[in-house]
Amino acid sequence: MEKLFPSTTSKPEKIKIVILFFSWIWCFVLLPMYMPFLGDGLWDQVEFSVWLEIGYHAVNGLLMLWVLFSYLKDEWFMVTTDFRFYASHAAMTVGLVLIAELLLLGALKLFGFDIADMLESLPVVEMAVSQTPLLLISLKPILGTIVLSVFAPISICALYYCFAFAPICYKKSWLAYLCIPVVTLIPPIIDYLWRGEITRVLSSYLVQLPVHLLMCWSYQKTDNVWTPLISLAAVNLLASAIFFVIPFLLRMSFFVM
Repeated sequence: MEKLFPSTTSKPEKIKIVILFFSWIWCFVLLPMYMPFLGDGLWDQVEFSVWLEIGYHAVNGLLMLWVLFSYLKDEWFMVTTDFRFYASHAAMTVGLVLIAELLLLGALKLFGFDIADMLESLPVVEMAVSQTPLLLISLKPILGTIVLSVFAPISICALYYCFAFAPICYKKSWLAYLCIPVVTLIPPIIDYLWRGEITRVLSSYLVQLPVHLLMCWSYQKTDNVWTPLISLAAVNLLASAIFFVIPFLLRMSFFVM
């Protein structure tokens, strides 16, 4: 078990964890609450409100990069000492995520569940405020892919893994894995309280939870935050490409026929 779940030493400084706590309030409470006012007159117009979603992820990502810059810089030095080791674990994590998601969605589909709402929640984001990730990709394929593959992974790693997982895993790894389902449930609850849509919220939580758990495992396995960061970026990039390419191919085959 020690090889599968090794002891860890990597975690942000205490002051950064405190800053991340206040960042939580900003990213999950204050900013989403005022988004409709910031986009007054645009909120119900999908083609314009998509820019609010893009801005939300970009602002969060840049803010979290600023907060954790020194930590990420130190962790990157460790990556450069054995790049192949971290790259191989990142690739393995991506493979495990794809298998887990296929098994989850396939099993639910087999038992008659409608997985459409779950697919709307991929790629993985910290929180959707005006559009679902899938709708964002549909409306802005290139820019949407960039923000979901670059900025969203930074926000997720900072707000979930660095804030809630690493400091606890440092002492009790089993408790850290119990903490993640609880912590990742808080933003969906907030989302439901101010927007409703309980089915979409719960579907999003269910489909993203295996991703978070596997990313945390990669964090622990390599004792480096860059492993889940790179892995999640790759997962979101693949999901964005799949959800863009498949509909495009279907449309092309329709015209050919």
